[in-house]
Amino acid sequence: MAKRVVLIDCDDAVGKLWLELPETILKLKSVLAQLKDDGTSVALFSAGDRAQLEPILQTLDISAPFIVESGSAIFTPIDQNPFELPLGDREGTYFVRQLGCPYVQARAGLRVVANMISHPLKGFGDFTIPQLQRLIGLSEAAAHQAKAREFSEPFMTPRAVEPAVLQQAAEAVGFKVIWRTAEENRFSELVGADASLTAAVKILLGAYSSIDSSLARSLAVVGVSMNHSVLDELRIAAATEGEIAFWDKPPVSGSVDSWIAAIESTGSMS
Repeated sequence: MAKRVVLIDCDDAVGKLWLELPETILKLKSVLAQLKDDGTSVALFSAGDRAQLEPILQTLDISAPFIVESGSAIFTPIDQNPFELPLGDREGTYFVRQLGCPYVQARAGLRVVANMISHPLKGFGDFTIPQLQRLIGLSEAAAHQAKAREFSEPFMTPRAVEPAVLQQAAEAVGFKVIWRTAEENRFSELVGADASLTAAVKILLGAYSSIDSSLARSLAVVGVSMNHSVLDELRIAAATEGEIAFWDKPPVSGSVDSWIAAIESTGSMS
């Protein structure tokens, strides 16, 4: 029964290929094993898709719910489901709680939005594997994983279009845009109207709280991310779900060692 839930942002691990380093894997697995022994539940989340997160989960021996594509869906392994009521419908080896839209709708929506603003928008589906490798710095296998979207469409952030203009056009046709600056990422993301990290985390925390009615007031949630806007979303989700204590734990630097240290330190927060 989880008294503490640690939410770990995996975007840097995905983008910087940290988990291709054997020494990193050993350190992180040791930290996660200690958290598990202490009764902590760990949930990974990412703007990446399921194909990108699954190898990370397998490498780290994590069998727990995870959030993909910026809050577009929650996947819970059926054989490791910690909740009495499943989150979502049974699909293959998972229970899937979908908040976003099907990928084909996101692709079509991007074309509609581009026409509305009279400016071309190039999504992941428009790039070849070699092009994505050059743009994002991924291996061929990782680029294939990045293109395996199910609920949203990343697109190259246009420099000549104001964020408000793009957001207004997207909302007019039933979508929304997660805008990312050039410093954050070269790609923004078109997602379904109901998709958001805040909404997905709120659902997940509600499920953990419901494991035991006495747990809701004692549940401690810790968010680990280098992105302060992401930490704000996690804080809002925890606040709207009830009397849940929330701490954020941003790594002190952008290094993998700092990321692991931040995760390790969550074990002492309660």
